[in-house]
Amino acid sequence: MEQSQAATPAAAGQARGRPTWLVPGGLLLVLAFLTVNVLADGPLVAADRRIRSVVEAQANSATWHWVGHGALAPAQLLTDLGNNQVAVPVLVVCALAAALWHRSLRPLAAAAAGVVLLVGIVIPAKILTDRAGPGLPPVTFGHVGVFPSGHTTTAGVCLALAVLLLVPGLPARAGRAAVAAMFAVCFMVGAALVWCDYHWFTDVAAGWALTALIVMASLRLAGLRRPSGNTGPPGAVAPVTAPARTERSR
Repeated sequence: MEQSQAATPAAAGQARGRPTWLVPGGLLLVLAFLTVNVLADGPLVAADRRIRSVVEAQANSATWHWVGHGALAPAQLLTDLGNNQVAVPVLVVCALAAALWHRSLRPLAAAAAGVVLLVGIVIPAKILTDRAGPGLPPVTFGHVGVFPSGHTTTAGVCLALAVLLLVPGLPARAGRAAVAAMFAVCFMVGAALVWCDYHWFTDVAAGWALTALIVMASLRLAGLRRPSGNTGPPGAVAPVTAPARTERSR
């Protein structure tokens, strides 16, 4: 009995420690695999072409043509959420609101870290991989390619940080709804980029993985943390006044 009781806290400690390395590690592996696949012309390149063929057949059909064609088409409007002129101001406004509400500079620090990491990682990655977009000529060395998707990552980082910074000031039910809506919008932005033929699917998948990594890094750099226990909606961060204790081309 004593041995069993001693083992239980240890097992609980290991379970609590897993997210600190397992989730970022898994995302890094996914991102590394997708990057190597692009650089080495791996098997997912052919899968990208097959996905594009299937999506184009639907996107150009009479039934679904309205979804992506035209400046005010739903898919085009979704891709606009990944524009710097749209996503960054949304993040700035939400970070300012959170900073005023909690009387802390941590939300502004998280927002600044997110934007710096976004620019500092995405643009060099696009240059180094120099991947041509669907139906476009090869990218000359030193120019910006489409991998990873800048629009996917920009929308994801800015919207995710904006929501997560505001969630601590919302009721639990409203917070859960906001986080769920954020996930849905980020997913639809990526899907719209593939639907409109701006990106290969793996560009978008890499953007999703990179989004999660940048958001987690930004919150940690700003001294924010997830709440302990089961309080608050999924993905929420602790109140910003609490100090950290551990832890084309579209």
